[in-house]
Amino acid sequence: MRIPLFPSSHTLRVAALAALAASALLLQACSTVKLAYNQAPQLAYWQINSYLGLSDAQAERVRSELGDLHQWHRDTMLPRHAELLQKVQQQLPSDITADQACRTYADVRAQIDRVIDELQPRLAGLAAQLTDAQIRNLEKKQADSNADWTKEWVNVTPEKLAEQRYKQLLSRAEGFYGTLEAPQKQALRQFVAQSSFDAQRTYAERLRRQKDLVQVLRQVSAQPANAERNSELLRGYLERFNASPDADYQRYARKLVEEGCAGFARIHSVMTAAQRAKAVQSVAGYAQDFWVLAGR
Repeated sequence: MRIPLFPSSHTLRVAALAALAASALLLQACSTVKLAYNQAPQLAYWQINSYLGLSDAQAERVRSELGDLHQWHRDTMLPRHAELLQKVQQQLPSDITADQACRTYADVRAQIDRVIDELQPRLAGLAAQLTDAQIRNLEKKQADSNADWTKEWVNVTPEKLAEQRYKQLLSRAEGFYGTLEAPQKQALRQFVAQSSFDAQRTYAERLRRQKDLVQVLRQVSAQPANAERNSELLRGYLERFNASPDADYQRYARKLVEEGCAGFARIHSVMTAAQRAKAVQSVAGYAQDFWVLAGR
């Protein structure tokens, strides 16, 4: 399961290409990390193709770009991910403060931002090749995804929403710490009950980002040969994805991060020594897998 460093919902996802970053930071079960990582380019290609319907020439270029990005990530980022996990491993046997949790979160974000920097010019190259039909197909896929999202998170009662969030976080936590008992479950429910998470506000930002992306892609497709302009357009989109131009949403997002750091610290504080040992073992396994994948 994912390492439950709250709030995991704020991990950057930039189209399907970000799967290369997510494959290293949003972890599956330890036994499948190597397999999942090695399959990341194929999975990312499948996602991109499902959203855009690539031509043969586009597909060849995307596969090549994904292969290059994957090799760069293996050589450059996997050792950094492993080092960060080793740092986390050293902290887990003891209580962790909210400040420590937020520093770890900031380190994760910094590593993802480094991947996004490497990704940006590749996105610009693909965007310049898109047709109007492909952008319309992207919009349709966005609408389908939004229908599923609203069904699960918006069009539900507050009680059902809280229960869904609790079950999601419980699954992540138990994948990390092992089986949770009553005291840990109570702390988790308290975290959910006190959370400022607002599904409607989150959904509104989701729609803004999607509309922003489509507008940028249409601007790029209008002048595909202007590489410098198009790169700047994509860079601006990624910056707005990372930090919303909506000041109210920025404050909301910061509040969720702060609550997530405090929530993780509080829940970790009620874990038993055995549960913390299980977490240490889990992180050590992830770090070892990353070193092996990096060929170190």
